[in-house]
Amino acid sequence: MAEKMMEARIALCKCKEGRRTYGVRLEKMGDGWKYTWAFPVKEATAKREHYDETKIIGEIFPDHNYPGCPFCRTKDFVVCNCGKLSCHNGEDQHFTCNWCGLSGTLGRYDGSGFGSGGDI
Repeated sequence: MAEKMMEARIALCKCKEGRRTYGVRLEKMGDGWKYTWAFPVKEATAKREHYDETKIIGEIFPDHNYPGCPFCRTKDFVVCNCGKLSCHNGEDQHFTCNWCGLSGTLGRYDGSGFGSGGDI
């Protein structure tokens, strides 16, 4: 009997401290995605590996062992209206995107999707 392969993708996130880029590994779990791991990545490497083309649709939630941002260690990030992920400390309800500069008050992510490269 063949073993079913787990679907996993890497999405890009930008740290609020120094605006450094890192990858977030997400694993498909039913109708949603569990984020399990994070690692520093250069934007040129991310482009070559096509991480900038990742698309995720569905709810997202952390694995209990998720280590957080490799730079600032926060375990929270925000899905901006531009479609990209940015670190967030989880305390402040006001947010400014580390990619596009859009700012505003945080709302709840509805699972409609995001993409590391922008539009879905």
